[in-house]
Amino acid sequence: MNLLAVVLMSVGLVLAPAVGFFYPSWRSIQGRDLSERQLYGFRALGIGILLLMFVLSQLLI
Repeated sequence: MNLLAVVLMSVGLVLAPAVGFFYPSWRSIQGRDLSERQLYGFRALGIGILLLMFVLSQLLI
């Protein structure tokens, strides 16, 4: 169970900056700018993924 918890936290730590920072930057490089509301939504989604993975890993331990 500890191994699964570590895997979940690793996935969360990779996805949080990818979704919260790199995806909106990648879209703006492509020329599809996000509104401020969408940008905050993606950043909140990145933090939410990390928090969800933390809660799931704590439930497994």
